[in-house]
Amino acid sequence: MTLAKKPYLLALAVWPLFLVTAVTLGMVREGMIVPALGEQTAHVIGTLLFIAAMLAILWLFVSRIKDSAQSRDLWFIGVMWTLMTICFEFGFFHFVAGVPWEKLLADYNLFAGRLWSLVLLTTLCGPALMGHWLRRPFSAAVH
Repeated sequence: MTLAKKPYLLALAVWPLFLVTAVTLGMVREGMIVPALGEQTAHVIGTLLFIAAMLAILWLFVSRIKDSAQSRDLWFIGVMWTLMTICFEFGFFHFVAGVPWEKLLADYNLFAGRLWSLVLLTTLCGPALMGHWLRRPFSAAVH
């Protein structure tokens, strides 16, 4: 039995890669982009960079499992990753790092220019949408 035949196990192994990517891009954002462009612009750029990195990871992951995973598996993985992300965010940042609930919840306010919800939307829908895209015949994908 290979890992490719167990998409959920591979998904559990991939999720920490999202975490490492987010932390790395967060350090780049805080160290380079914020001083140059300000916090709000850096937030937007950092979020979009992270979503692009997530899509690259999703492409690699789904390419590996697309033949052994059905659409419902990919949706379940998206739900699992989203719940893991939310639990980590609130669990670590509130209880370990001491970030107040108000500040954590403020990142969900799209009307204030906070784009964290787009990351969660990518996490939730990304596996299934990438699976759909990768399963299309090549001629349909080109046109």
